Amino acid sequence: MSTIIKTRLNKQNIKRGIHFLKRNGIRETFFKASERLFRDIYEENYEAWLLSHLPDEAELVRQRSISFRHAYKISILVPTYETDLQFFREMIESVIAQTYTNWELCIADGSSSNSIKNCVMEMVGKYADVLCNCRIKYQKLDKNYGISINSNKALEMATGEYVGLLDHDDLLTPNALFEIVSALQNGIVAGKNVETNHICALYSDEDKIDSSGKRFFDYHNKPSFDLDLLRSNNYICHFFVVKQEIAEKIGGFRTEFNGAQDHDFILRSIENVPSRNIVHISKVLYHWRAHENSTADNPESKLYAYEAGKLAVEAHLERIGVKAEVLYTPQLGFFRVKYVAEDAAVTFMTKDEWDTIELHDLELIPNDYIMILNNNIKPLTRDWQVEMLGHLSRKEVGAVGGKVLDNKNRIESAGYSKNEEGKLVANYRGMSRYYSGYLHRACLQQEVEGLPLDCMMIKKSALVWNLTRPVMSKEFITVFDPYVVFRRR
Repeated sequence: MSTIIKTRLNKQNIKRGIHFLKRNGIRETFFKASERLFRDIYEENYEAWLLSHLPDEAELVRQRSISFRHAYKISILVPTYETDLQFFREMIESVIAQTYTNWELCIADGSSSNSIKNCVMEMVGKYADVLCNCRIKYQKLDKNYGISINSNKALEMATGEYVGLLDHDDLLTPNALFEIVSALQNGIVAGKNVETNHICALYSDEDKIDSSGKRFFDYHNKPSFDLDLLRSNNYICHFFVVKQEIAEKIGGFRTEFNGAQDHDFILRSIENVPSRNIVHISKVLYHWRAHENSTADNPESKLYAYEAGKLAVEAHLERIGVKAEVLYTPQLGFFRVKYVAEDAAVTFMTKDEWDTIELHDLELIPNDYIMILNNNIKPLTRDWQVEMLGHLSRKEVGAVGGKVLDNKNRIESAGYSKNEEGKLVANYRGMSRYYSGYLHRACLQQEVEGLPLDCMMIKKSALVWNLTRPVMSKEFITVFDPYVVFRRR
């Protein structure tokens, strides 16, 4: 414990804490610091866990011997500008070390100096024998155009079927591209005279690496694709790989979202893609470099990035015709979406009534929405019905629930998820309502697999009859909204 506290009590974290205190007050700061400390304790053995889950040398040798049915070329896009040369070398080395070899590294350099250019030439010469079947493409730009245009310059160089986003100072694990191409084999669809791939985009888990390159931390275990969560925060981030044709069709990266250009790019990439065509690889394939000037280590260093993130979500909602307001939350880079509700009447009933409902009873309910709410549960949120109806006004949402607290201000339910045995378990049960949860997810809108049967609102048109019970059609999703709060008496 004392070692963890000493590690946390550094100049950078104290500075961050002061900024958070100014924005959010003493109580929020106390709970944030307390929860961060508990997470550090939980992750104390993370590096040992990571080592046990990364492929050993025997596995890397095996991967190098595999020939895929479709050896897709992956173009890795790296915009750079006066990058720390040690970080830059390590980034290139992480690509060269890939067990899958059909890749190209497309580097667009906006530096005014020739340091990056010279480093690339040095690396190409050093690894000439390894690079015989691979390609490093480099372009020295006539000026620094900014992150988005520099990224587009890298995209213009790409000739692969898929493109991946890599920051100039981050690292790929040696099996990253192997795992991507391995997953792509499952998406191959045979046509009349040609084979296509229905997988449009992929992403992996990630963690952070410190500036020394010796410490790994902040493991980000991501869920399957979740559009609600993506609107709340760019949880996909790294390692994101998408079909090149999609990247080109959407016009690449946009300068008006500099700082959150990846968030905007990802949202536009997946807007017209079925969720089944977006693959999550539940392995750490990416190490995000954390140093004093990066948002990974110092969120205060690029406040404009969070403003751009809010604009990116707003633009996404406008493009798809969803009326909503995007709001900031106490956590930088995390947003709340307030959906505009239609005027609608709601039929109320308790769980006992719901349990005895029959088909003809359901047909007799005159209203489009049903609120199951037991008498021992009290809403704490003003306009909670409007908030919930806002979600149900979305065509894809069939049911919505809020955060349910017990009488000791602990979370009883923040939605339900399936455990390894396939059983539904309550998310964050027993945690203080003032904690935000793993990566703040107890306080973020997201898709869940279940809701409390005595506290949820259902869209009547989403129900289908299964034997003797009404159930929600699989065509609809279930949403958890933490900004709607209830307490059990």
